[in-house]
Amino acid sequence: MLEHSHAPHQSKVLNRKLSTEIYAQLMFGKMVNRTQCLEGRLVSNPYFEELVNNFDQYRALYELIGYELVMRNGFAFIRTAEASETEKDDIARSFQGLLLVLFRGVMELGYTMEILLKDEAGLSDLRIEEIGKGQDKVEVLIACGMKSGNLVEHVKKLEARNVAYRNAKGNLVLTEAGAGFFQDLLGEGDLVV
Repeated sequence: MLEHSHAPHQSKVLNRKLSTEIYAQLMFGKMVNRTQCLEGRLVSNPYFEELVNNFDQYRALYELIGYELVMRNGFAFIRTAEASETEKDDIARSFQGLLLVLFRGVMELGYTMEILLKDEAGLSDLRIEEIGKGQDKVEVLIACGMKSGNLVEHVKKLEARNVAYRNAKGNLVLTEAGAGFFQDLLGEGDLVV
């Protein structure tokens, strides 16, 4: 009689340290991008690598605690499974409003959108302030639920959520999440945050 040995199926073990740090980032509403800016250089993000390499496990884990882990091209984020469309729309509207203001301003200054997408370029605070002075920009921000004021301060919301970062020159650059949301704004994607 032949005996069959069935070794128990072992799933990958999640990295406890990275898992805890990823959880903290996601719970604070931050995006986890493929790259991150460290000491003025773009480098691979170990949090993103951990999520990609163990996506099914992380998706199941977050589902158990009432969240949906969403993986997009180059970034990941969570949303509550029960989030109302209004809650999702408020966050999306805020991001889209800021990105729309930046896009319009960049074009009016004679640049292309590449200035916000290339690490070696970026948009200086001086240019951001200049963009924020336009009455049409103020109206967009107000329509998106933001009070008028210094655009540089509003842009910090993008930085706080890892939608944008400051490059080695101190200029604002969009992360993979920012670029993805910008593409959504252009109608090439399906933005549901």
